Amino acid sequence: MPHWSDAYIGQPYIHDTGDCAVLAERVAREQFGLQIGLPVVHAEGYRAQAAQIRELKDDYAERIDGPVDGCPVLLIGRGQDCHIGVMCWLAHEWWVLHANQDFGAVTRERLRVLTRLHFKVEGYYRWKTQ
Repeated sequence: MPHWSDAYIGQPYIHDTGDCAVLAERVAREQFGLQIGLPVVHAEGYRAQAAQIRELKDDYAERIDGPVDGCPVLLIGRGQDCHIGVMCWLAHEWWVLHANQDFGAVTRERLRVLTRLHFKVEGYYRWKTQ
């Protein structure tokens, strides 16, 4: 049986209109019926993205203790809070759906591999809706 996240895999990464934040907000709306209302303009570069995330994350989401299928996850890369993904429970393990800038498209990676290779989990969140 297909998982809801299958519909997003392979879609192109496009700064501002198809980046990680846009994907996370789109999944929340399309799969879970949530209206988030993230800012339209997204910072460029890791440091600017990290600053924007730090400034806005508490306005749009609240931290939860552990992952839930469909919840946003904030990731640390290069020492900065710079990336957001969406948690997926699939095949008895956690995966992260994310707009992968290096790959140029949306991918779904095992959480255990993602955290071992590129990122650390800053936290799991629940969207605050408007």
